[in-house]
Amino acid sequence: MPRQIDQLPPDATSLARRIQALEREVKELRAARRMSAATVGTMRLYSADGQTLLAELSPEDGAGGGGLWTRGLQSPIPMAAYLNSGQVRWRPVTDGMVQVPASAYYDTDAFQYSNLTLTSGAVGATDHRALLILDSLYAGQVPYVYVQGENSTQCNFDVLGVLTASNIAFGSVTITPSAANVPTSATVTGLGLKGTTFIAVASSTSTVPGTQVTGVATSSVTAAGLTLWVTRTNTTATVVNWMVMGL
Repeated sequence: MPRQIDQLPPDATSLARRIQALEREVKELRAARRMSAATVGTMRLYSADGQTLLAELSPEDGAGGGGLWTRGLQSPIPMAAYLNSGQVRWRPVTDGMVQVPASAYYDTDAFQYSNLTLTSGAVGATDHRALLILDSLYAGQVPYVYVQGENSTQCNFDVLGVLTASNIAFGSVTITPSAANVPTSATVTGLGLKGTTFIAVASSTSTVPGTQVTGVATSSVTAAGLTLWVTRTNTTATVVNWMVMGL
């Protein structure tokens, strides 16, 4: 049968560490019991070193803050968190700089939709705000992304680069008429466009429209391709620019 002396730590340092750990656990348990009824002014989260401030949580009291203020990822401490349905708002730490905070709002009925809305906020109370709405629908329906102003008002969308979309295709084809004044065609294939209804436009690259180039047209427009036509008063090779859009 083991003696009590055998159950003690081997030295005074180990004993002191265990007592310190026990005291810390007791304090945490007491704090947890009081937390349901306690009023917290500011709560700060530190890393394991007890010095690196990771986040600060405080009530919205109009005195320079409110909500959760994170300091970001501070290596080597990884931070991650899940937020339930609701709204997270941001504003400058200095009071009075903006009238409408920016926000991220998540909402779902756990059946028909799951929506995330990002709002820019506004400096003035009557200024327009920009919204990005990510809308996921149920039963395999196609999700939507909306860019708009508040209350479905107009919002400009500026792309600093080349805009591409799976329902739009464009290009150029060179057609050499088979004879003067005879419509001659060329076929474009392999587009694979999204959509159910397709429209196309075409124009020639020419300095003699209406005199030598007397007609440019499209036909047989589908998701896979289209047919281009050109008519000239001669047999000069002609570049035809085209664009197809699926609706």
